[in-house]
Formats: sequence, C-alpha cells, structure tokens
Amino acid sequence: EAMGDARAVTAALALSADPNDAIGEAAIAVLGPIARGGDGRATRAFERLAALVIGQDAPAERRLAALAALDGLPEPLLARIYEVLAKDPASRIVARVTRKTAGAIMSLDALVEHGLPDNPAVLAAVVREDADKTNVTALRRLVESIRDRERHSASDTRAAWMAVRGQVHQSMAARASRLALYDLRETLEQATGPLPVGFLAATAAIGDVPCLEPLAAAWVAAPPDDRWWRDHLAEAFRAIVKRENLKRNHKTLKRILERWPATGVLVASARRQS
Repeated sequence: EAMGDARAVTAALALSADPNDAIGEAAIAVLGPIARGGDGRATRAFERLAALVIGQDAPAERRLAALAALDGLPEPLLARIYEVLAKDPASRIVARVTRKTAGAIMSLDALVEHGLPDNPAVLAAVVREDADKTNVTALRRLVESIRDRERHSASDTRAAWMAVRGQVHQSMAARASRLALYDLRETLEQATGPLPVGFLAATAAIGDVPCLEPLAAAWVAAPPDDRWWRDHLAEAFRAIVKRENLKRNHKTLKRILERWPATGVLVASARRQS
C-alpha cells in the first residue's frame, strides 16, 4: 500500500469491490496513495474512493476504510466530501467525519486524562468510535467529567452534554458494567422530563431494584400522549423486574403500588407469589 504504484490501479479498483472484506479493504488502502498522484490514474483512484465513501451500499467498515484512504488529499476536495457525509444516515460515518473536521485525534482515554473538548458533538463522535475499546474504569471517570461539564455549561448545550453521558452509560451497560450505576439512579431520580435514550437503554440492561421507584414515578408523571417516554420507562421497569426475578409481593413493588395505584400495569409483569 505504501508504494503508491499507479500501475496497481486497475487491480485495486476491481478488488475494492471484492466480497471478501479483508481483500476489499486492502485494495482500498492501495488506492489511497495512488489517489494522491498527479495523473489520470490518480483521478480514477480518487473517484472510486469518493464513490465508495459517499455511496451507502457498501458496508460501514469499507466506507470507513475509503474515508481513511482519502486522508492527505487537498482540503477543498475533502471539505466537499465531509459536507455530504455530515448528513449520512450511518452514525459511524458521521462520527468519523465530525472527528476529522474537528481535528479530534486524541483517544477517549487521552481525553479522560487531559480534559474534554469544548464541543459535546465532538466528544459524542469520539465516544461512538472509542467507547467499546476503552476501559470501563476510564468510562466511569468520563461519566463524572461529563456530569461536571453539564453543571457548568450554558443551558443551550446542557442537553447535548447529557446525551453524551447517556451514550457512555449505554456503552458501559452493553459490557454489563455497573460501575456508574449510582449516576444512572441519580439521573432517573432527578429527571423532570424525557431523558436521552442512552439512559433508558442502560437502565433496561443493568438497572437494579432501587431504579424501579424513580422509573415508576417518571411513568406516572409522564403525559399520557408521550408514548415514547412512557413506553421506554415501562420497558426498563419490566426488564429489571424480569432480570431480578421479582415477585409481586416484593416490598419495593408493594410500596410502588401503594403510592401509585396506576402502576398496576407495570407491577403485573412480576411473577405471582407462590
């Protein structure tokens, strides 16, 4: 790949569409240096890479490989491509473009250690790309850093910071980590309206019995016509009841039902006492 030998362009163009992902991505890596040349073969290589990354038919990994292969090309060319990709339906593509345009080259570990970017959208992009390979202890520290940023941010960006915190919770929950469960509970208890979906997904995945009362309270307080919020609250409530194998005579469920009789439809998901 590093040779950039333009004589390889015909083979690389053909193999960039190979059904084998490893072959396709290797061919794309060959096209990158060729595209930075100065003849007609460079144009062919660039056009293929641009078509791959902008088109939505190729797998995300292949599109990301094409995006990486375009690095080093003139900024005006890349700016036009990035402008198109910023509206792409594939969140991983958008995350990579957001990161590239912001120059956010530091890993998530490094950001936790040295300080968060000022733009929550940039951090969201880094989280989307790096969270799955970041140690959960570092992610717990990130949750605390984001929450501190929320407290001190302007009202027009607070919701965006909270949404990123929800992303981190969802990533931790996907790995069955409860290291930041305390923050999840507190967020549920303090919620005065719908939370970003990451919080609810995390609660459904790793929430415990103490999460049930704030979920029930939020469900009762939610407007009847807010189906999205009510349905997600109910889903998280029932997921915890099932995972914890609760019976209907469990003290927490009895307390919830006594306080909010309307939650009978939620409590009904628990097993009947034998």
